[in-house]
Amino acid sequence: MKKNNTWKKIFKIAVAVMAIATLAKMYYEAKLLDLTIGIFNLEFGGKNIHRVSCKSLMYIMRNTEPDQLFTEEMKMNGWKLTDVYGRGHLFEKDGEEILVIAREHMGRYKVFEIQNKHYFLSLEEA
Repeated sequence: MKKNNTWKKIFKIAVAVMAIATLAKMYYEAKLLDLTIGIFNLEFGGKNIHRVSCKSLMYIMRNTEPDQLFTEEMKMNGWKLTDVYGRGHLFEKDGEEILVIAREHMGRYKVFEIQNKHYFLSLEEA
């Protein structure tokens, strides 16, 4: 009886560790939930580009859309494209610069991840 309880305890601990590891991986590496919501808004919301969320600092759009769509979105928020370095886009606004990294997601979408948290703070103030 005691041996059976020990295995149950080990199993519960293993499940808890796996759940925590999975959540950490989703949040820190893939930000899967935010991206899934962004993809849903693209596919069913009739949008061509979508700001994923303030905590993720990302925009998502279909891979078939030109990068200029993202540049126009940034321009509407007052940011001017100053240079492009491979996958990196450098924007400037009021003397502040931000770097945006473009990457492919699942071969069907492009994700633009903003490397400066002040960008979204300025959106919330507007």
